[in-house]
Amino acid sequence: MPERTGSLSAAGTIAVIVATLSFLPIVQGTGWWTLSIVFCAVAVAVSAGSRALGATHAAAAILGLTTIPMLATAVDGAGQGLLLVLPTTASSLTVNQTLADASAQIYADTVPAGATPGIELLIAAGAATAAVLVDLVAVGLRAPLPAMLIVLALAIVPGKALRTGTNGWLLVAVAATVLLVIGADRWARGAAPRLSGLAGGGALALVLALLAQVVLPAPLVQTAEGLPLQPLFGPGADPLIRLGDNLRRGPKTPVLSYETTSKQDVYLRLAVLEDFTGSTWSPQGADRFAGDTAAPSAPGLLKESAVRTAVTRVTAADGSAIGERLPLPYPAEQVLGVQGFAWDSHGLTLLRRDESAPIEHYTVVTAEVDTSAPALRGASTSVPSGDPETLRMPKDVPTVVRQTADSWTGAARTPYGKALAIQNHLRSGTFLYDEQTPAQNGYDGDGLGVIAKFLQVKAGYCVHFASTMAVMARLEGIPSRVVVGYQPGERTIVDSTATYSVSSDDLHAWPELYFDAIGWVRFEPTPGRGTVPTYAPVPQQSAEASLDPKQRGSAAPTVAPTAAASGVNGGHRSDPASVVLPVLRGVGIGAGVVVLLLLPALLRVLLRRRRFARLRRAGPAEVGWREILDTGADLGLPPPKGLSPRGAEQALQRDLAPRAAPALARVRGAYERTSYGTSTATVAPEDVDAVIEGFRDRASLPARVRAALAPRSLLLRTRPAARRPRARRIGSSRLAFRWTKPPGSD
Repeated sequence: MPERTGSLSAAGTIAVIVATLSFLPIVQGTGWWTLSIVFCAVAVAVSAGSRALGATHAAAAILGLTTIPMLATAVDGAGQGLLLVLPTTASSLTVNQTLADASAQIYADTVPAGATPGIELLIAAGAATAAVLVDLVAVGLRAPLPAMLIVLALAIVPGKALRTGTNGWLLVAVAATVLLVIGADRWARGAAPRLSGLAGGGALALVLALLAQVVLPAPLVQTAEGLPLQPLFGPGADPLIRLGDNLRRGPKTPVLSYETTSKQDVYLRLAVLEDFTGSTWSPQGADRFAGDTAAPSAPGLLKESAVRTAVTRVTAADGSAIGERLPLPYPAEQVLGVQGFAWDSHGLTLLRRDESAPIEHYTVVTAEVDTSAPALRGASTSVPSGDPETLRMPKDVPTVVRQTADSWTGAARTPYGKALAIQNHLRSGTFLYDEQTPAQNGYDGDGLGVIAKFLQVKAGYCVHFASTMAVMARLEGIPSRVVVGYQPGERTIVDSTATYSVSSDDLHAWPELYFDAIGWVRFEPTPGRGTVPTYAPVPQQSAEASLDPKQRGSAAPTVAPTAAASGVNGGHRSDPASVVLPVLRGVGIGAGVVVLLLLPALLRVLLRRRRFARLRRAGPAEVGWREILDTGADLGLPPPKGLSPRGAEQALQRDLAPRAAPALARVRGAYERTSYGTSTATVAPEDVDAVIEGFRDRASLPARVRAALAPRSLLLRTRPAARRPRARRIGSSRLAFRWTKPPGSD
């Protein structure tokens, strides 16, 4: 019976690839799907090829799984793998870091997530693993329908888990692939696919999919586009990463409006982040639970520095617009109209203690401080009393961060001069405001590794600019922290009164630096966001753009930010790694594609060599006859089914060079004696080789090329009968023979 498990393996792989489309509403783009196709095809091809060479089903599955780390090395190993595909210590560390970044993104990102290299690798590796498991169950255990449960889970579970729903057409497509697998299974067993069986299998798959949709908990949100903004603060959440998520989410959401008597720009602060571990900034908690709303004294601010008082009246957009932290200008002295809050005395922010009461209106009284450049120039710096976290840094600071900070501040002689130098380097036009590139290139966040990458790529948004300035300030001995809140908002005049409207687009992060006798001072290193303080002017020759960041983001390319930024002020030198690594990655992917295309040819060559090695050792006729039939199949010359060995010989002779006919007859005779007789006959390897050359002499050049690169025998391998005829007994006499298989070309 012909063994055609290659078609079953291919059908199972197609089913997995189709089911992987369930990630379309979850991950942006389709690059991850292309990568999944490559991973699945290579892994299953190696598994099926190993099985064709004689490996057990379990061993073949293990070999298929071993290709996954090799492909990961080729794609994300930064060219550090041996021959670009074999894992080394360096490439393994690189791939592990890519996967670690993906894990962090899964924890913090929202759907649709950015298609970072780590996310693409996770999906492709998972799909390839599923494809190998489907192949093992469908082919190895001869259980195609149980194997389809894996496919159905892959099609349904992601949408259920992440509440994006499952597309109905995807379920129909998966049901169609189930039909394909059922048909391929019957074909592999030597039976023609029956229409009733296919229809029943497809209906069963569709019913199971619909049943799973009903039984599993229904998603709260049916589409990714309808998801609301995530709260910035919550258990385990990184507020800076959440801030970036919300900036990228699309339509802006009104938050509040305010009127103020302040003569200065009003930044509304939500949280102060002082504790820096090297990977994340953490917000301060409440430490004063007094019943009144009088604020603690602003750290470091002398009372005589306050020259006047300003009043800001805030109106929430709706009852749920204000969460667990109250937006406040700095430095607040008193808050009226709210209850159930507690103070963070270091940052002068308010945290909600009673989340049940909605907030509609409140009033904030603040002190106005005329901070001037001369005052800052003469100020010293020291650690604020009781707040040592503001100068603490981890030991493992990347060299590029430390060297860049020293380079930018080398000419400055005062703490203020160093702060101004850092701000103005970031606003000089060399760095590009871009909300998409960090998420797409895998360096979204606020840790030291992210800052190092940001300094190389030179593209990011407020989180990157603020955390970079805060870290560099600490390296230069200036206490610093990152503040999350809202920039001033859009100003309108209503009845001769200036009103500022603040939306989710105004979410912002900025650094504050500490100066003795002055206290915490805001700086604005992010180009195109907020307002630059009068005490920290940007030089006239700066290429700072004043465009709205949303317009700027749409006008500037986000795929290649370095190139975009290099057009400003003559550009900057590209990091050689940023040029070399993409080339190496492209070479690795190209090599993987070439290996994939040549894999069938390689497997066929190995199989032929293995057979000839057996022929030279023992010369079994069955092996020689099988190689002749497979070579004919590769060249498009398979004998008709159901023929005896002699009939198969006559069919093959029509496409065989006459000089090879005697060798074919000898091999056929030896095979007949083995199949029908009581002893094992042998053939000479030279006779088998002569028949193969006889086929090739009569075949056309395209047929020979096709046979070498795409051998059909790997998919439809003709296996001759190897069993002897069994005798049926009546009493003690052998009366007749009953053939278990036709001993011809089968």
